[in-house]
Amino acid sequence: MANFKNKILVLVFILMMFSNIAPIIADENNQKFKSDDYDKIYSSLEEADFDYIFGIDPYQADEYTVYMRSPYPLFRSGVNLIFKSKKIPPGYYLLTPREKNGKTWILFKENGRVSYVIPVYKEDVVYEGFYEEKFPRKKPTFFEKIGKKTMDFIGTKWGKKNQRTPIPEAYIEFNDAGSYWDMVLYYGMKKYYILFKKD
Repeated sequence: MANFKNKILVLVFILMMFSNIAPIIADENNQKFKSDDYDKIYSSLEEADFDYIFGIDPYQADEYTVYMRSPYPLFRSGVNLIFKSKKIPPGYYLLTPREKNGKTWILFKENGRVSYVIPVYKEDVVYEGFYEEKFPRKKPTFFEKIGKKTMDFIGTKWGKKNQRTPIPEAYIEFNDAGSYWDMVLYYGMKKYYILFKKD
């Protein structure tokens, strides 16, 4: 009888341990910030102390010779995005991550020109299978297979000057965080966190 009671006590103890761990794991995966955290993050960020001459990104021309089409994700903003003294009005922007002076920045481009440079407050790695989860792929039709094989042949095999690589996959999350907009740019195997104040 005493042996049975000990087994029940051990089982109850194990269940209590798992019930305490589960919320910690969930919070770690969600990584929700409190409004005080956003205030600290926003105040610690600095505006870019450099500018692009005539709004030209010096690496853009090289990238257009490597990829088959524009490698930049298109972001449509329907609200004003404020970062310190910069106000990004609603519109369409190509987002490009760049490293400069030991920091990572996101370039907001309009018509191929850099309009705004915003700092990243955190970088992380995109977990394997993320893009497949967000963009489930249906089985290609016969004509889609032929089209893909033709484009692969033209873009990668037909002469060294014509070699192209597939564009990096991208995804954008835009979250309401009280008095801030918290934006996450997934680009290739990295994700970049950007913070804006609300208008």
